[in-house]
Amino acid sequence: MQLPLIYKKSMQRYFYALGIILITVLGFNILGELLGLLSGNGLSGLTLSSFYHGVADPFLSCSFVLMGVYYLVEPYSEFKIGIQNGQSRWQIWVSQIYGVLSISIFAWLIYLFGTGFQHLNVATAFGILLLIIDIVVFSYAIGSGFALLSRLWKIIVGIALPTILLILIVQIIRLMVNFWHPSAATLNTLAGIFNWHGSWILFGLLWLAIMLGCSYLFTMHQQLRRD
Repeated sequence: MQLPLIYKKSMQRYFYALGIILITVLGFNILGELLGLLSGNGLSGLTLSSFYHGVADPFLSCSFVLMGVYYLVEPYSEFKIGIQNGQSRWQIWVSQIYGVLSISIFAWLIYLFGTGFQHLNVATAFGILLLIIDIVVFSYAIGSGFALLSRLWKIIVGIALPTILLILIVQIIRLMVNFWHPSAATLNTLAGIFNWHGSWILFGLLWLAIMLGCSYLFTMHQQLRRD
């Protein structure tokens, strides 16, 4: 089965960036050990386990950062490649969704490997996977929206939108504190809802559906730009 063009190029870029991160982290660790050796501290405190954690821990952290920001910057470049190679907007969107799922599953496996598969049941593992997918698809939806904007408007929206959202959140919290005085029964009911794992799963699925819808609409309206 031939992989879609955009999906193949997206995975090549993603794992290329991941490889650079791994080489960089590994290089800094080796350099640190060499500097310790040259300064006379030697390698007496170095063990295979400490060297592994010295590489694995920052690599895992950086890989999760890459997971969160990759689709903030990639949608337009992938759209441009797709259009130039005769791909329809639908094909581009589907290929990018394949990429979102692949990156999410890969990040999930990295997380499971990093935790040693400890204290995880099926429900918890699925919940973590859904959370990772929600984060990546949220990043993809924002990146697809930004792909509609010129560079100037990206800066304006990137500054204005978080500011507006922060003001709205503060105002909502202030209104709730001043005017909403729920009874004990209401608080117990809300606590029960939030403590039920199923409610978080439903919220995650709803969030996923909304973000997929937004990314679809944004992708269907994307145009090639000259800036």
